[in-house]
Amino acid sequence: MYQPDWEESFALFISLACVSVMAILFGRKTAGTKLSTINYARGLVVALYLVSLIFSIIACMLVQTNNNNLLSCELTIISCVALYAFSKVIIYLFLMEKVYVVTAVGVTRANFFLYKVNMLLLTPYIGVVTLMVLYRNAVIEANEGGKCYVGLFRPGAIPLILYDIVMSIWLTFLFLKPLMSSTSLLQGPSKGKLRDVARRTLLGSLIALILSSANIFSLVYFNGRERGLVCMACCTLDVTLNAITIHWVTNRGKGRQNTERSTVNRRGGRGVNSPSQQYGVGVGVGADKQVGPLESHISVTVESYVEEYHQLHYGGSSSQHY
Repeated sequence: MYQPDWEESFALFISLACVSVMAILFGRKTAGTKLSTINYARGLVVALYLVSLIFSIIACMLVQTNNNNLLSCELTIISCVALYAFSKVIIYLFLMEKVYVVTAVGVTRANFFLYKVNMLLLTPYIGVVTLMVLYRNAVIEANEGGKCYVGLFRPGAIPLILYDIVMSIWLTFLFLKPLMSSTSLLQGPSKGKLRDVARRTLLGSLIALILSSANIFSLVYFNGRERGLVCMACCTLDVTLNAITIHWVTNRGKGRQNTERSTVNRRGGRGVNSPSQQYGVGVGVGADKQVGPLESHISVTVESYVEEYHQLHYGGSSSQHY
């Protein structure tokens, strides 16, 4: 009778725990949300949750079939490379969108030079992923009971670490610069809230960078010979923790949501004019839908505060300029 060792049991436990966590986060993020209300930014967050959930489900299957199975061993490293790279692209696009929201006032993405530059900087990642595929390793050690060992050799791992560090620092800097500047257009009553968003985003970026760097560094340390199910568990945990970090960054907390909901209700029900109304900009049902906080969505972080600026200066929702 086959008896799994402690590494296999622990890897399976990690994978099942990640499936449960991602199912909960995905449910909280999409609860009560109509498909028509999911814009590009929210779609990126939901896509990250889906990729992380799929990654965790695949990990559950592979860690149970890893020994004495060359196909499962190959699929382990391929899944790590493909789904891990896909999740990182989504995170980069998420940071690019936040940069666009706080820097491009009244400019479409197609006409925003910095957005084009960031998208261009994303193209070298194709080469990085190609190196990861070419310098991957997957072997079955018959003299060790058929254990699977996978990993990345240094030519495939080091470019990934360097690229991740450079892109994370660059995009985080672009996002923080207008929020922390005293001359930024995004100042006024929402300045404190924006700075809180900046702190959360900075911390979230650092956490994601540390997690990813540690995971890839482990592959370098073992020189492409890390046990397959352990590697799969680490990659699954890395992707899941990154998704949890994004969830924390885009979720302001129940207390603050209730406070701002009561503020919106007082403005609408007691005749207290919002800044948009004081400038003669009518805030109708559509605008309230944009400005009002929604449960656990990215629109409740930066976008909801930037929205009134667009209304004051352009007489409409910022979504009209997308």
